[in-house]
Amino acid sequence: MKRMILVCVTAVALSGSAWAQNKEQKPAEQKPATTSAQAPAMDLSKIGPGARKPTNEKQTRKEVEEFFKKQEEYGRTGDFEAMIASTDFPLYMATDDLKGVPEAREFSREEYVAMMRPFYETMPKDLKVTHKPTVTVLSDSLVLATDDFTMTLGKQKVTGKNAALLVKRDGQWKWKSMIEAGYGGMSPPGASGGAQTPTEGKK
Repeated sequence: MKRMILVCVTAVALSGSAWAQNKEQKPAEQKPATTSAQAPAMDLSKIGPGARKPTNEKQTRKEVEEFFKKQEEYGRTGDFEAMIASTDFPLYMATDDLKGVPEAREFSREEYVAMMRPFYETMPKDLKVTHKPTVTVLSDSLVLATDDFTMTLGKQKVTGKNAALLVKRDGQWKWKSMIEAGYGGMSPPGASGGAQTPTEGKK
């Protein structure tokens, strides 16, 4: 009888040990469940630049070149309202001052008009500005332009580069962002109280 009890106890102990060992190993043996439904692959042709490739770069470049010619005309004739109408507000502008300190901010229509009208009203009549843009077409409605400009005033002649982002809204190309060096810290003609930078005007 004692021998039978010993055999039963040993059997229970062995089976318990085996069960515990199997339980400890089970997580390592488990494999992730697989399903027949897999996540769809990303289609790069339907998002971002892949979905908005230019359809007619030649035509877009022609339109942008015409845009710059009109800007020359507005500057030559002092047509301030036409220049404002060719801007998509809010306008983002970036510049730096003569010490190389960068400035950048967003302008509402009212802020931009208040800042620029005095410059247009006091523009020398014999100032001539020509543009030679290099256009990078991002899409049918987004264009980057690097402008090699020339400003001539009497015997003075200055050349330089500006950059801009143009957007096509309601069928018309317009300024959306302008990047021009050297205008930081300037006040409109006739302003008093010291130079006011674009960023100071925002505070």
